[in-house]
Amino acid sequence: MNYYPNILLIAGNGRNVGKTTLACRVIAQLAKTTEVYAVKISSHFHVLDKEADILMETSDCCIVNETLDSSKDSSRMLKAGATTVFYVQCKNEHLPVMFEQLRQLLPMDKPLIIESGGLYNILEPSIFYYIRGKDTSKEKLVREGRSRINVTPDEAAGLDIEKIAFINGGITKTKQS
Repeated sequence: MNYYPNILLIAGNGRNVGKTTLACRVIAQLAKTTEVYAVKISSHFHVLDKEADILMETSDCCIVNETLDSSKDSSRMLKAGATTVFYVQCKNEHLPVMFEQLRQLLPMDKPLIIESGGLYNILEPSIFYYIRGKDTSKEKLVREGRSRINVTPDEAAGLDIEKIAFINGGITKTKQS
């Protein structure tokens, strides 16, 4: 499994547990000092806006360059300070191929904040926040790993984002006095 020091990954067990809010907080923090890129990946296919800037589309995967000002999660990431945000619809079994295509579109020497449940099963990010809400019926099968940090929605909301930095090509949690 390949390690990506520039990736911070966020997932959770259901809706409204704070995934996008955490992503936006991290983006805003890192954007103070460097360009930040973001990706929102959904395994569910939704009808796209007519104005969507579709970069790639197959029956199994779609990559959209987020440019619209809306309340969608990917638009919120853009508003938080991300230089570029891609919204991806992709079936989990096609994530490896889709990720390779994303790598061609994104600078891998900049911080990359990704909201995706399935991607953690194919790569090792620098940090992986898994937000575990109360509704365990929505629990996703996600492997354990060295970068995985389990948090509740309240803990995610209270994380000291000031400690997250991009240093020497990698995302890290610094120790501050």
